[in-house]
Amino acid sequence: MAMPNFLIIGAAKAGTTALYSYLKQHPQIYMSPEKEPHFFAFEGEQPNFGGTAGKQEWLNRTVITDIETYRKQFQKVSREIAIGEASALYLYIPKAVERINHYIPDVKLITILRNPIERAYSAFLFQIRDELEPITDFAQALEEEKIRINKNWYPFIIISTWDFTIVR
Repeated sequence: MAMPNFLIIGAAKAGTTALYSYLKQHPQIYMSPEKEPHFFAFEGEQPNFGGTAGKQEWLNRTVITDIETYRKQFQKVSREIAIGEASALYLYIPKAVERINHYIPDVKLITILRNPIERAYSAFLFQIRDELEPITDFAQALEEEKIRINKNWYPFIIISTWDFTIVR
């Protein structure tokens, strides 16, 4: 069964969905039917992120954790030259590097980056829109992010292990 020969690992809120959608329209490109299966980041484990969404947290419900289910994402590959999927978290979860190398060592990686402040603000607005962000002040929400990550919230605004200092 086919496996991807390229992965889109770009930052969340940086255009990965748009690129995935454009590539999916090309007749020589096969994109996994599920965008963001996150298999390589969570193989063998079931994420249990908390936060305002609780058990309904999108990642808790949609992640693919076993290789057979992941391979089924590519069962309809026919004569496409490029086979891919897009999972932004591969950029952030250290385990993903080793698992990608284990299963598809010659894979090409497409990384989309965006100004980190603009990206974080876009993520914040996304969470506000979906009523998943209880704090409506961006700076205050950023200050809460480290506490939330320690409480096992999905780290959507910052999505990194970097230590940020907020300057007002």
